[in-house]
Amino acid sequence: MKKWKNRLDEMQEQKMLRVERNGCWLAFWGLSIAIFTQLIYYGPDCSDKIIGEFIVFMCLAVYIAIGSVKNGIWDRRLAPTWKANLCASLLGGIAGGVIRFFIVYREYQSVEACVDVGVIVGINIFVICFVLLSIALLVYKWKENRAEKENPDESERK
Repeated sequence: MKKWKNRLDEMQEQKMLRVERNGCWLAFWGLSIAIFTQLIYYGPDCSDKIIGEFIVFMCLAVYIAIGSVKNGIWDRRLAPTWKANLCASLLGGIAGGVIRFFIVYREYQSVEACVDVGVIVGINIFVICFVLLSIALLVYKWKENRAEKENPDESERK
């Protein structure tokens, strides 16, 4: 198969990468909003309605997570720390608990049951997110230490 020649100069290449990056994040957040909106609107038994969006969303999420950790990239703005993991997990737990609160309220119209379920789901999501982010942080730190041992002159320049 013939490989096509890149006809972009460096500035155009940077702009194209920025457009692709923004498109990727637009798709990621658009799919997550679509999934959660459908969950709230249709209730918890809508798996047949959201399976396509969920598969694409999870493929995108797993690709970004594995690609970032594999290439030794944590984030543009957040430092790879336990505190950042704790805050991100807390935000995820709160968001998951609130979404589940609305789903249960739609079904049963009982605030007490909704709060109980929302808190339980929020705690579970917090724990799962924190564990997964902690594993990713350990892998990231391990790869970073291994790279520093291979190139000691690189770390001295920083």
